Amino acid sequence: MDTMLELVFKTGMGRRFRLTLNSPRPDITPSEVEAAMNLIIDKDLFAVEGGVAEIDSAQIITTQTETIVVGE
Repeated sequence: MDTMLELVFKTGMGRRFRLTLNSPRPDITPSEVEAAMNLIIDKDLFAVEGGVAEIDSAQIITTQTETIVVGE
């Protein structure tokens, strides 16, 4: 299984900006995620039209991949 942490922000243009991070710590807390998101906003780390303006949401996504056909 693969696990990802998806951080979703709102831009100054009213759009959503998603940042996906692979393999987050299993014991990560909501307050740690919120603090990291606020740091991203404060430091203006990404060149996004309208800038990353505010937190929208964050979620941990778990996927399971099953290979059913393998080429030679």
